[in-house]
Amino acid sequence: MRIAVDEWCYHNSMMIGRMNIEELIARCGELGVDGVGFDYFMLPSEHKKDSEQIQSLLQSNNLELVFGFSMPFALPEFTFKLMENKKDEMFDLAHDFGCKVVRVIGGVVLPNPVHKPFHVSVSRRQEIKTVAKNLKSFVDDAALEGLTVALENHTDYKTDEMLEILDLVDSEAMKVTLDTGNAMFLKEDPVETVEKLSPFAAYTHIKDMKHFGPLVMSVPLGQGEVDIASIISILKDTEYSGLYSIEVDLPLWKVDEEDSALQQSIEYLLNLDKSTDRAAAAAADDGDD
Repeated sequence: MRIAVDEWCYHNSMMIGRMNIEELIARCGELGVDGVGFDYFMLPSEHKKDSEQIQSLLQSNNLELVFGFSMPFALPEFTFKLMENKKDEMFDLAHDFGCKVVRVIGGVVLPNPVHKPFHVSVSRRQEIKTVAKNLKSFVDDAALEGLTVALENHTDYKTDEMLEILDLVDSEAMKVTLDTGNAMFLKEDPVETVEKLSPFAAYTHIKDMKHFGPLVMSVPLGQGEVDIASIISILKDTEYSGLYSIEVDLPLWKVDEEDSALQQSIEYLLNLDKSTDRAAAAAADDGDD
């Protein structure tokens, strides 16, 4: 199992200026993980113009990067075209950073601190067609650059809608960023979501969620309602080889707990990895007998 850290684990610290991208990468190196995920739109302009420092930090800390490009593909055509102008720069940066997977989102999702995120959509059916059309062009260009595009189930589309988009794009370079917690926002079973989407996963957000009254909130791995153990077993059974990227999205008032929550999650995932390997070995021994 190769563990990574998504920048969202420290999003509060980064938002209030306690941490920057360089410090995020350095912290991942200190924690001894294998990868990191951060977004183009979170990258300061000086690093977009000169990528050498970030490139050096990733290399010196032996970190694999999954590069996010959180431009909703459901945007109206004129707005989408304006944002798509950033595509070539993003592809160039991905190459500079040694990145092979680009994480993207489909729908326009607005944060909402007192309920599930709002998915802004006038027509669900038309949106899926629009997203697939825009993704098709983007994926074809990414494939020419040797990049895999991984669409996240980002509180916008249900599992079957994700599968429909994959079918419409119809490209070997089109995969999924599999988020293990977002299904709960859509009242879907995270384990069933993983069963359906894991064959297409190029990247994961390993996330645990818990109900607090009417709210569904992120918690450290193993402390919520998502059956992480079953999910890891499914991913191993489908021979998933990508990064297991931890995402603990704590609210702002828990900013001081971000690092400890991440450390707890890393320990939980490592222990879970060992236990699932032991279980698999025991099952193989029983089969030999």
